[in-house]
Amino acid sequence: MHLGNGAITPECVALTYGAAAVGLAASAAGLRNARPTTEKLPLAVGLGCVVFAAQAINVPIAPGTSAHLVGGVLLAWLLGPGLAAWTMAIVLTAQALLLGDGGIAALGANVLNMAILPAGIVAAMRQFESVTARTIAPRLSLGLAAGVAVLLAAALIALETALFRPLAELAGWASFAALMLGTHAWIGILEGGLTMVLVAALLPLGSPATTRSVWRPALVAVAAGLLVAALVLPISSSLPDGYEAAAHASGMGWLLAP
Repeated sequence: MHLGNGAITPECVALTYGAAAVGLAASAAGLRNARPTTEKLPLAVGLGCVVFAAQAINVPIAPGTSAHLVGGVLLAWLLGPGLAAWTMAIVLTAQALLLGDGGIAALGANVLNMAILPAGIVAAMRQFESVTARTIAPRLSLGLAAGVAVLLAAALIALETALFRPLAELAGWASFAALMLGTHAWIGILEGGLTMVLVAALLPLGSPATTRSVWRPALVAVAAGLLVAALVLPISSSLPDGYEAAAHASGMGWLLAP
């Protein structure tokens, strides 16, 4: 789902950087008002490491296609939307600079799609949580939010790749957009289920009784294990992810230029 530099036009680069900057500024304002405790900051570091490692592990989901955890809703639920948006933005920046996963020109778009969007969804959920609590189970609503975030990000990617392009370059765009939405509908289901499992596993460790004694070492252990798995064990699928597979299948492989 990480866009490379060739995926979007210079005009779209400026637009998405501006939108990401506005989103991060709003997140910073919300973070200042929320005044997170000192325990939340190392928690953000630990969870950021978990997401950084998890995004490096692709698993096959269909013939010729793989996927990885995005984790935006997971972070926003556990850290709060403001801190989560900044944590994911730092993760995406590190991936672009250190791993070449996502282009620097496309960083604004990637932050918008994977950091600002899911944080905004969770913030909206919390505004209406008294209503959703009466109509839908909280864990199910969390899974739905994670799935919707992936699907909306896929729709944003389709839009971003088309903005400001001449019609001659958009011959396969309708097919690309349809493949993006179809593939990421399935990926969203997996993202929602995995998000619910991870929140169920991690949330009890954040209770006041265990925060100081268990939370930090547990996160360090989880992050270390995932990093070792991502960097050492050959478990990550070499199949293209949903975005890459859609680009190739629609004849728009040039979108994948670094």
